[in-house]
Amino acid sequence: MSSPKTPLNIWLIADGLPGNETQIRGLEADLRKLGADVELKSIRSNRWHVLGAALLGGSGLSIKFDSSDSLQAPWPDFVIGTGRRSGPWVRYVKRASGGKTKAVMFGQKGANYMAGLDRGFVLKHWNFPAHPNRISALLPPSGVTLEQLETAKTKMPDLLDSKGAPWLLLVVGGRCFDHAFEPEDARDIASRAASEAKRLGGSLAIITSRRSGAAVEKALLEAAPNATFFPASMRPSPLYALFALTNAAIITGDSESMIAESIAANLPTYIAPVRPRWSLRMGIERGAWALYCLGGPLAWLITCLWKAGVIMPPRSLSAMANNLVSAQIAHLFDGLIDVKAKPKRSPDDFMKYFLDRH
Repeated sequence: MSSPKTPLNIWLIADGLPGNETQIRGLEADLRKLGADVELKSIRSNRWHVLGAALLGGSGLSIKFDSSDSLQAPWPDFVIGTGRRSGPWVRYVKRASGGKTKAVMFGQKGANYMAGLDRGFVLKHWNFPAHPNRISALLPPSGVTLEQLETAKTKMPDLLDSKGAPWLLLVVGGRCFDHAFEPEDARDIASRAASEAKRLGGSLAIITSRRSGAAVEKALLEAAPNATFFPASMRPSPLYALFALTNAAIITGDSESMIAESIAANLPTYIAPVRPRWSLRMGIERGAWALYCLGGPLAWLITCLWKAGVIMPPRSLSAMANNLVSAQIAHLFDGLIDVKAKPKRSPDDFMKYFLDRH
């Protein structure tokens, strides 16, 4: 008779940065569902984090030890981080454990530089070159469960009037390093969403994020004055309750995490495309991509720079949207909504993929 398998012991590194914390919490929920023994390690950085993983390696030089959780034996089977600062820290745990612990990084700022890592996960639309230990996923982890949504709805039962159904939810991100979202963009999407809610005989709710800003919020209110509005400043955030109370969601295409959460909530999810913008960083990354596409020695050079983590390939949010549409788990927002068009299947369970192979 075979003995039962011992649950994997996994440390998750939390660096205190909001976006990274969201993904770590998502990983925590996904791993616990798979039966792993998960421990969250809160780590804080000092000024040396600016050196990056290529220079810091597994030295631990960038860890502010007096403000961080202990990183000592007994060592876990895996240590997982996300974001640029965590890269040297998972390598430090691997080195301190004598190689017992496997180092894993998630995300374009963590798994771009693969030296010293046992596994990396990146989103497919970041266009990273192939690497034997790097896996591409369609979406970041969200950790959203139907139980969480039900709990959130119970705590905020009066957010929306049930007589206004069907309810459409417009989730608005904002300008980011590579894509624009200005007040005129906000007016356009809010106007189209309000028109569609009216056509369906329903109502529109709008929630903004910390990237939206006052000018975008003002534009949204002007374009959809009859919408029920939830500003980014509202605490606690009603997002999960709104996912549970609405019938379909329209998400601006810059919001990777919120798109993942909407799909995990089993909502018909419609992605509103956003416009690329120019910056010095994007000029360098897109120029390098153009050189890579020419092939030959220049393509080899650009690939070396990507592998070393010196620069990154430019992400394509339009490719992300098209990938999700092809996978039948989301739709492009063209002005029309089908409140019955729920995701056909779940997005990549990349952690299960990872665990099944070790």
